[in-house]
Amino acid sequence: MSNTQVAEKKTTAVANIMADLEAHSGAGMDQIGTEDMQIPFLRVLQPMSPQLNEQEPVYIENASAGDLYNSVTGQFWKRKEGVYVIPFGYTVKYLEFLPKDPGSSSKGGLVGELNAKDPDIHRTTRTGAVEILPSGNELIRSHQHLVVVVDPKTGASHTAICDLKKSGIKVSKRWNTMMRMVQYEGKNGPFNPPMWGTVWKVTGVQESNDYGSWFNLSVDRVDPTDVPAQAIQEAKNMFESFQKGEVKTSAGTADEMGAATPTTDDVPF
Repeated sequence: MSNTQVAEKKTTAVANIMADLEAHSGAGMDQIGTEDMQIPFLRVLQPMSPQLNEQEPVYIENASAGDLYNSVTGQFWKRKEGVYVIPFGYTVKYLEFLPKDPGSSSKGGLVGELNAKDPDIHRTTRTGAVEILPSGNELIRSHQHLVVVVDPKTGASHTAICDLKKSGIKVSKRWNTMMRMVQYEGKNGPFNPPMWGTVWKVTGVQESNDYGSWFNLSVDRVDPTDVPAQAIQEAKNMFESFQKGEVKTSAGTADEMGAATPTTDDVPF
């Protein structure tokens, strides 16, 4: 058998397999709900992130500080190239952390999520930029943007949570403000499109203050035609599911938060 015949036979076999897979799309996965899956987070890598340490199981080869990454798959995008996102939901989480103790072996860590109506949220005292709860633990506000992430090179998409804390809050507020200000020209004049009708490019940028330097996110609006139409339809479907309470957000596990501290894999200031 010639090489050409072998290649043709292999191509035919692959085509038959793909046709069979498509005919049974999703089979066996109908019992897997959102509670059975790990929610991906879209985050920016910091210089001390475990994903940049070859000794860590979450190490991402060839990634650098400032790059964006998927916390579940490890897929990453170079910070200046960025990634496209289509928002479909927004919520705020109130997270309680054990503070780091320089004088002991305690590295702090996530205690849990506080109910938005918990009175202790309004009883915090401030030490510099840190909010301290009556318990002595730290309160961190997390602005969570639920998004459909679209790879700018392949057009492939997936859902994720882009959670912004500390100095990321200013990014979140700016993003929310820009979303409210977007206007498209319609038959009856300008109108504000739905959240899922806007597309944004997210990149990594370096910031600094008297305490040090870190990487934050930068969000800028792009034309909706920069992403495949099916990605916008996916965002619309996810928005409807989120409104029905079918899409659950999460504070993140200890691993997703970045090792055991709130600053290792997050905006530190």
